[in-house]
Amino acid sequence: MRNFWLVAKHEYRRMVVRRGFVIGTIAIPLGIVMLVALGILVETLSENKLPLGYVDKAGILDDSPSPPLPDTAVHIQVRSFPNEEAALTALEGEEIQAFFVFPPDYPQTLQTHLYYLAKPPSDDTWDEFNDFVRLSLVSTLPDEIQARLLEGPSITVQDIVNGREFSNNDVINIILPLAASFLFLIATMSAASYMLRVVADEKENRTMEIMVTSLAPGQLIGGKAAGLLGVTLTQLFIYIMAVVVGLKAGVGFVPASQQATVPWAYLGVIALFFLPAYALISAVMVAIGGAVTEMQQGQQVAAILNLFFLLPLFLTPVIFNNPAHPAVVFFTLFPATAFLTISLRWGLGTIPAWQLSLSWVLLVASVFLMVWAAARVFRAGMLRYGQPLSLKAVAVAIRRI
Repeated sequence: MRNFWLVAKHEYRRMVVRRGFVIGTIAIPLGIVMLVALGILVETLSENKLPLGYVDKAGILDDSPSPPLPDTAVHIQVRSFPNEEAALTALEGEEIQAFFVFPPDYPQTLQTHLYYLAKPPSDDTWDEFNDFVRLSLVSTLPDEIQARLLEGPSITVQDIVNGREFSNNDVINIILPLAASFLFLIATMSAASYMLRVVADEKENRTMEIMVTSLAPGQLIGGKAAGLLGVTLTQLFIYIMAVVVGLKAGVGFVPASQQATVPWAYLGVIALFFLPAYALISAVMVAIGGAVTEMQQGQQVAAILNLFFLLPLFLTPVIFNNPAHPAVVFFTLFPATAFLTISLRWGLGTIPAWQLSLSWVLLVASVFLMVWAAARVFRAGMLRYGQPLSLKAVAVAIRRI
């Protein structure tokens, strides 16, 4: 075990000080910060502070409604005009940003007319004016009833099978799986590619032969995989912290995030599937590196095999439209696609417990099987220096060694 941890520490230290790792690790958090800052800047610059006007031909709006009720967001100033001509003059003089005209048959028809010059009011401004109108329409009711009507419906869907709840405040359950899938692809694929490069390069320049004189092949490959896992977890930690900081900074500009809750169940499931998924990819790359003689050959083979891990991305429209589709269930159970499929399905519906359990068991079993096969392919490749292993030779190596 001592040699195992020595290799792991060496690979971790060697990787984290590489220029490519530092640039790649810092670039994504900086990109997130820049995007959040750009969004805040655009939102601030585009915010129109001018009042909204209205012409009330129906005579139903209160020129001076009661103060805003708790949990309502009526911040925009509104101005009443006697007719459309007066409102149009104020609009052209840039005294107001837009004005509504309520016809005499409102609210029976629920139709209004909006006038503006350059651009319509923002969604937030529009929502606030809607609150003003609704507040005027229910101004004769008790305050608690007014507040309830302005809040609108709050629907929670209860899954009677798994006991999971969905509500209109669970936007993060849709965004987080997409972000987690993206981070998984970046972190694991880059680490797996490095594993392939290390094995193929050290085999090509015969460094591996020197190392295995003092280390068992299992200690050598296992230590490299453990070191790269530490690198991957370091990257993920930095990425997650950047996302958390970005969400904290933009919470005031994204109202939906103010009521979002941390989906601990999702994070637990992802943590449960991440390690075996990473181990499976690493074992595949070790087997490829042991079978080929040149890095270029390994990259070509790995590019083809990586498609199996990326298949859920091509199935995203099906997952979004029907998370219980038979093809989606198959991808959930198939070890190479289990992680991404479960991550994408989580925010769109429930995943039966039997599918999660069976998928994890199959994934872990495939990891042990792939590690066992990769070790034998690696040993066979060491004995045939300069000669690549054909598919037949790989099969023979797995059966006989």
